[in-house]
Amino acid sequence: MKRSQHAPERLLLLALLCLLALLGVAQEHVQRDQDEAERIAITGNQAITSCLELMPDGHTLLVGTTQDHPVYVMDTRDWTVLRTIDVDGYYAGPEVKASAGGTYLMLRQRFYIDWRVNKDRLVRHEVVDFATGRTVLTITEAHDAQISPDERFIYSLEGEQVTVRSLPDGKDIRRINVPLTRAALAISPDGNMIAVSHRPTQPQLETVPSMRNDKSGLKPALKFREMVSVFDVATGRLLGTIPEVYDVIYDMTFTATGDRLLIYAIPHEKLNPGAAGVVLAGRKGIVNMVEMPAMTPIRTAFLSLMNEPQVEPNLQGDRIALASVDGTINGRKVYVYNMATGEFTLDLDMNTRWRTDVKEKEYHDGGVPYHFLADGRTLAIGSGAYLRLIRTP
Repeated sequence: MKRSQHAPERLLLLALLCLLALLGVAQEHVQRDQDEAERIAITGNQAITSCLELMPDGHTLLVGTTQDHPVYVMDTRDWTVLRTIDVDGYYAGPEVKASAGGTYLMLRQRFYIDWRVNKDRLVRHEVVDFATGRTVLTITEAHDAQISPDERFIYSLEGEQVTVRSLPDGKDIRRINVPLTRAALAISPDGNMIAVSHRPTQPQLETVPSMRNDKSGLKPALKFREMVSVFDVATGRLLGTIPEVYDVIYDMTFTATGDRLLIYAIPHEKLNPGAAGVVLAGRKGIVNMVEMPAMTPIRTAFLSLMNEPQVEPNLQGDRIALASVDGTINGRKVYVYNMATGEFTLDLDMNTRWRTDVKEKEYHDGGVPYHFLADGRTLAIGSGAYLRLIRTP
């Protein structure tokens, strides 16, 4: 979000930057510059990298690009481009997710700038057959969607319900009703649970320990905050509501092992005037964790100042990568955190140098795409028309 800079926002930014500085002093971590990371050419690519996704085989990397350039299919064993998949209607580049078996890709529409601070917009989701590159299903408007682990269904968040469609024919099967639904869902790796974000009711808020003694906070929480409920996928039965209240939830994902649910949320600007962000920094977002299937909130959390960064845990579930900004025009960062302790172990500077990086086609659109490779240590990062590889501590 690009908005005019006000004094309260500057103070918020200063406080957050000071917090990061203190963390840097208190914790041992490695600082690196992107130029210290190995650079990989994406043969034929002339556009900015918009997303990275590792296929289930562990060695095929998908590279999404902007301005309706194709998705590049690369072999990480020798970094050759095996083929490309044509896309249409993704000027800012698609977000690409592979299904658990690798049969399908799900493409999600993204935007360079989204001025809707407090509400995620309805966007197009497209299911593509990976082998042929053919589109098998298009959902024109949904907040979020995910393909089931067995690849038989796609679950999409539309209105106050989750719509279940079969694949590849796209036939409507059933719906899971979720009152006051908001904008994010996540399916557990075993396919048994689906988590959905929603506005809270007062009885639900009263299950949250922090709200029981804060009666004055109930009214604003009802208007401006959210909770997460978990449903049985097969029956649609409510399994429970996580006893925690969150800010506006933009993204949720399970770890590969399914033992944790990660929830990325941004404060509503009505509750926090600085939440909308400032010219040189993004919105303050927090990634919270929940122990599953017990639905127990975990107090360890991770901070980002970037607008909607990618939430990227590795397959082993011991570290997470999260992009942020440092308050300068091109000051993008990638932090790698220890998920058990919350400490960050890598501070990667992705700052763009106009006289050299732009000439070398390592410019950016404000974001940073990244993905852990199968070893759980190597992080691939999109840098303009190239990739950068770095071994994380």
